[in-house]
Amino acid sequence: MNRREVMIGMGAAAFTACPEALADIKTRAPLKGYIRTNWSVDPFAYGSYSHIAKGSGDSDRALVAEPIGDRVHFGGEALNPNYQSTVHAAYDSGLANAHHILSTPHRRIAIIGAGAAGLSAAHFLAEQGCDVTVYEARDRIGGRIWTDRSLGLPLDKGASWIHGPIGNPITKLADTVGAERIKTGGDFVVRGRNGRRILSLFAPKWALEGITELSMGATWGELNQQETDEQYEEYGVGYEGPDVKFPGGYDQIFEALSGDYDVQLSTEVTQIAYTASGVTLHSVDGPIAEADAVLVTVSLGVLKRGTISFDPPLSVEKTAAISRMGMGVLDKLYLLFEEPFWDKNTSAIITPYNDLPMGHFNHWINFDKYFGQPIIMAFNYGPYARELSTDTDEQLLTKALQTLAMAYPV
Repeated sequence: MNRREVMIGMGAAAFTACPEALADIKTRAPLKGYIRTNWSVDPFAYGSYSHIAKGSGDSDRALVAEPIGDRVHFGGEALNPNYQSTVHAAYDSGLANAHHILSTPHRRIAIIGAGAAGLSAAHFLAEQGCDVTVYEARDRIGGRIWTDRSLGLPLDKGASWIHGPIGNPITKLADTVGAERIKTGGDFVVRGRNGRRILSLFAPKWALEGITELSMGATWGELNQQETDEQYEEYGVGYEGPDVKFPGGYDQIFEALSGDYDVQLSTEVTQIAYTASGVTLHSVDGPIAEADAVLVTVSLGVLKRGTISFDPPLSVEKTAAISRMGMGVLDKLYLLFEEPFWDKNTSAIITPYNDLPMGHFNHWINFDKYFGQPIIMAFNYGPYARELSTDTDEQLLTKALQTLAMAYPV
């Protein structure tokens, strides 16, 4: 049994809700609302974003991205040849596919998925005179960009930052629609039991490593560390500059990608049949559309689940490459209180000692610092997020509130 398995076992056995701590925090800081994400079980994502998994590498990514003839094309953040896991990686992939499609004689184009990759391709192809229809299984556009306003202000459930805004195409989209952005910092504080502040030098190594791991949506043990390091050394995220957030919500950028193309929402494509003469899309009820070519921009998680079948089937090599590639998870739990009771002037808070399994509710972002709203958000990532995915909302909130009560007692 390794160290993580021991700690999970100890934490799971040790955790029981502390009525006194929960009563205290509920009294002095009533919870007004919450927003939870659960990306690993989302049937239209099955994860948050990709990473270079152990046993996989650039060759797998290139193999999956390779089109089938000139009829079936594949795009998305996971298939960007240089860097993944970002909105601009998805955008660039969609645009690169659109340019390739224009080099073929096909002009009636179907696109599966209305996220950043699908809409960037649709926008460009429509501008070039193509007849474009986007098919989206959700009842909204955006994919893993999902701004929720149910708490009275825009909170992003998926993508939240422009990583490296200088020269970034997402910056250009934001400029086009006049979307406000604010720079965020990387400063943090570590809080132990009874509110004790812990110097970084004495904080658990695994908790500090988690700051980087959560950006991957995976633990170091899940990654092909050599190729991950080489990619970040050569490309980074592709652009430079401090990360920025959208106070008005990330979904503002899609206004800049509107165009003369059709979007069919709540339309789940379950099969793509292709021949030398064209493509037919099917739902569970049968054929729904025909096109000259199709661009598939669904998440890697959906490809790995095989919820879309292909006729003829994908090659054994392409299927194997999909199975080897890594899909990470980064879940959020936003908590809105009547007033803040945590460190107001720091960007992030680490809570390694909360009597929960390692990786559960150890990392927080202070939204009050940036938005002037009493909101704090927990990150859970990778295997830890998947472990929490079966919790009810009540169970999840109990763990979150008790963590905060231990870090910020009266």
